[in-house]
Amino acid sequence: MNTIGFRATQTVENGSKSGPRRTTVGNLLKPLNFEYGKVAPGWGKTPLMGVAMALFAAFLSIILEIYNSSVLLDGISMN
Repeated sequence: MNTIGFRATQTVENGSKSGPRRTTVGNLLKPLNFEYGKVAPGWGKTPLMGVAMALFAAFLSIILEIYNSSVLLDGISMN
């Protein structure tokens, strides 16, 4: 009795394997990725990022307080 076995995977020969596709967009974006994997020594720009996050959090809390009417501004009414 002949049985036909099927495999879940197939092997691809090296000759038919293609390399990465080169595109115009990829060529334009390539310079933005030239430092991939590099790590700045020490803390790097972490303090600057912390300051930016703190300012953004303060901005969001001010907007929330204005929206909640916790802070009342002259001439601005929330309906």
